[in-house]
Amino acid sequence: MPRKPGTSRAKHTLPPVAMPLPTATPDGPASIVLTGDRRRLFDDILVRYTLDAANEALLKSACESLERAAQLTEQVNRDGPTFKDRFGAVRVNPAAQLERDFRGLAARTLQQLATRFEG
Repeated sequence: MPRKPGTSRAKHTLPPVAMPLPTATPDGPASIVLTGDRRRLFDDILVRYTLDAANEALLKSACESLERAAQLTEQVNRDGPTFKDRFGAVRVNPAAQLERDFRGLAARTLQQLATRFEG
């Protein structure tokens, strides 16, 4: 059924997920700058273990996921874990869901890396 002119569908009021996107460089794909604990974790593992290029890429991926999760944690702490939609129903903040997903990805990646050194 056509809508009346000048009307539009109702918009949801989701809190924005503000994460700076990495920019691509001429040398290769975009990467995330590791800071704080994630940088120390990356450096400590590189010092303790001899990693080939594939394992180093796995480690970097895990640390980048932890970095994204930390950024999202700050946003969830600022905006809250939930919000009310246009109907007044309480909804989960999308940043909280992304935070959970990035932490899970980091855990699985680190577990995959650890199994390569067992046995």
